[in-house]
Amino acid sequence: MQPKIKILDAHEAIKIAAGEVIERPAHLIKELIENSIDAGATTITLYVQAAGKDLIKIVDDGCGMSPEDAKLCFAHHATSKITTVLDLDSINTYGFRGEALSSIAAVSTVELITKTTEQKVATHIKIEHGNFIFEQIAAHPTGTTFTISNLFANIPARRKFLKSDDTEWNSILAIFQAFCLRYLHINFKLFHNDHMAYHSPATTNLTVRCAQLWNNNLHDQLLTVTTTTEKEITVSGAISTSHYYRFNRGQIFTFVNNRWVKNHELTKGILQGYDGVLPHQKYPAAFVFIDIDPKLIDINIHPKKEEVKFLNPSIVQRIVATAIKETLNSAVNQKLTVHHSPQINTQPSDTDQAALHNFHATTTKLFADDIDAVAQKKEQPQTFAQPAPQPMWTTYKNISPNLPPIKTVAPTSEAPTRLFREKSYSIIGQLKKTYILIEQEDELILIDQHAAHERIIYERLLLQPSSPSVTLMFPHIIKLSPSLTAQLPSYQHMLQQHGIIIEPFSDHELILQATPVGMQAGAAEEIVRMISDKLEQDSANFHTHINEKIICEKACKSACKAGDTLDIQQIQALVKELMTVNNRFSCPHGRPTMWNITFKEIEKHFKRDYVGSKNSTTTLL
Repeated sequence: MQPKIKILDAHEAIKIAAGEVIERPAHLIKELIENSIDAGATTITLYVQAAGKDLIKIVDDGCGMSPEDAKLCFAHHATSKITTVLDLDSINTYGFRGEALSSIAAVSTVELITKTTEQKVATHIKIEHGNFIFEQIAAHPTGTTFTISNLFANIPARRKFLKSDDTEWNSILAIFQAFCLRYLHINFKLFHNDHMAYHSPATTNLTVRCAQLWNNNLHDQLLTVTTTTEKEITVSGAISTSHYYRFNRGQIFTFVNNRWVKNHELTKGILQGYDGVLPHQKYPAAFVFIDIDPKLIDINIHPKKEEVKFLNPSIVQRIVATAIKETLNSAVNQKLTVHHSPQINTQPSDTDQAALHNFHATTTKLFADDIDAVAQKKEQPQTFAQPAPQPMWTTYKNISPNLPPIKTVAPTSEAPTRLFREKSYSIIGQLKKTYILIEQEDELILIDQHAAHERIIYERLLLQPSSPSVTLMFPHIIKLSPSLTAQLPSYQHMLQQHGIIIEPFSDHELILQATPVGMQAGAAEEIVRMISDKLEQDSANFHTHINEKIICEKACKSACKAGDTLDIQQIQALVKELMTVNNRFSCPHGRPTMWNITFKEIEKHFKRDYVGSKNSTTTLL
């Protein structure tokens, strides 16, 4: 009988094994930069074409290789870093397994030019899909140049599954940024499609490096982490203040013994350090470096060496969280020390007045028709525990901007509105200027004014094909990374439909020319930054959810906030409007808009006999 199990051809086996190490251009670049750093390079220049699919070229001024080493480096399991598996316990270099260059050569066309200081001429070798093509001498300064082209040309199935150029480019950027952050003494350059995307000269300051990679906005919001050493673990780095946040984790970088790694415990520890500091689902910028005894970690658990395993992960997580909290607390205490005797001013500042004016413009005008109807018809008697407080912004009513009227959305069903009108209710007032309290029959209803208003605006915006915009008197500058600044203009038309008009200004700046009606420039900038974060995370699925997210953010920024005072007419209009919209039980982010507490539950809590109506319903809204 013919055996079913066969030994694969050596070339086919190498191509399959290569997929374990090289899945995309970013992985290839990571391996090459690691080799350059291990070679002692002080200048590393990276050239990329079509996000690495067509060409990757890396030039360094490291120690170079002799002709013998230049040929051996492509052999499978050839390495200069270890001799036995026992050496893994104390490894402190990047490459050590001898698989990367052989894997790269198996799935692409590779040209290597390298020279040591002792040599007069360089060695030039070419390998195509694992086959040796030639070796010859060449002119080259001390160092090494790797040129990789036609990636996965001999594995069409693998090349077919590469992501879009934007997605692959963002993965390359993350790798490049990580190396720049860790090796401040190296001069890094990155070219994409013959255009210089980044130049990060050598520096001794981590925050300066961050400014090189991103912008001064981040630089100005960075705090140096209070270096903490505990149980042979040292934590250092830089983190953003409580005033800075992003919509993804794209600026969280964790390093263990000089290596950029992905580790759940480290990331969780960082986020725990920010507990109660940042809004929900917002993320900081954090560049955290862990120095630990190599015997307490395993860096060989992932084929591409992207992950690390700790012997005691919970201890590491706790130490990181503590270091983050201490750094944030120290910054706050320092400010309190500097401003130890603030002057109390009971008059609203210009900023406060502008904010109140904006709230009045968005809230009062939004419910103008309902307010007038309530004032004329007075359909329902109102009962208050206390007189409604006079809004602070009543003096601004006459200077409200001339906003276009927003049409009332017709209810999807007559039942909710009819039920609301048939049942008597009374508005008790506001609780902490955040929740609206309503008494109806045998229950107490609490409405989150921000969540309810947000849902109302969101549903209205869904029905609008485009949003009107207001041209800013003074254009607003938005600073982004060069790569994102180059990508965002492609989405100008989509943004314009939402009332946000942007234009390129420089290689790292955009101009915000107009914002949606009722939205401040800062809120519009936050939407632009949210879009850039989504592009950075996954541009392939960008269009699937981004329109909905923009509408969601616009509704959130335009809605009244917790802490805003509402008068009785505005409360009445908000409640009535809420009855007419879809999905009124939650805001667009999924938070509940209301909470019903039956009188029976209240009586039970106070251990009293319930005497209410047995036929009462528990859900009005």
